[in-house]
Amino acid sequence: MRLRSIGAVLSILAMTGCASLSKEECLTGDWHGIGYQDGLQGKTEAYLAEHQQACSEHKVKLNLDQYLTGRTKGLQSYCKPDNGYRVGRNGFVYAYVCPPDMETAFLATYKKGRDFYLQEQKVRETERKISQHKREQEKLDQEISKKEKRLVSDGLSSSERQRLLQEIRELEQKKDPSPSYLHRLEYQLGQEKQKLQQLQ
Repeated sequence: MRLRSIGAVLSILAMTGCASLSKEECLTGDWHGIGYQDGLQGKTEAYLAEHQQACSEHKVKLNLDQYLTGRTKGLQSYCKPDNGYRVGRNGFVYAYVCPPDMETAFLATYKKGRDFYLQEQKVRETERKISQHKREQEKLDQEISKKEKRLVSDGLSSSERQRLLQEIRELEQKKDPSPSYLHRLEYQLGQEKQKLQQLQ
């Protein structure tokens, strides 16, 4: 049953883009090592199709038994609980490749790491919004100041002064009329950082 499902993957999937293995790797034929590395990285069996396509270009057939044996050993390391936290913490997606007897413990730590990662992303996004808002306000202030200096300069016609006054009014309308938006963002950032500390 297992071999039949793998065969289906190999026959159905058609991969595009860069080859998963180099010509040298195909010719060397260290399928146990290749499988081990795939397992160590938590890759799915779908990568078999990529390897088969890469090596078929060099008329090399993969050794399925050696590959699966190596992948199984690699998964034994990948599926350890401490690695589960690392996988989640770094934002990697878990592809549900762990064997049932290891998956429960792996998922528990993966979720903790994933929660930390997602909360960290919220903090960074709010920091980005604050920084962007400040830059926009500073830019508007600079443009208004520039036009105000131009407004009081000599040699301007009445129509030019009217135009500058209109432009200044339009810029002032774009400015945040109160610091409430920035205050809300800063308060939100404080709350998000506090939650992040609780997840550590």
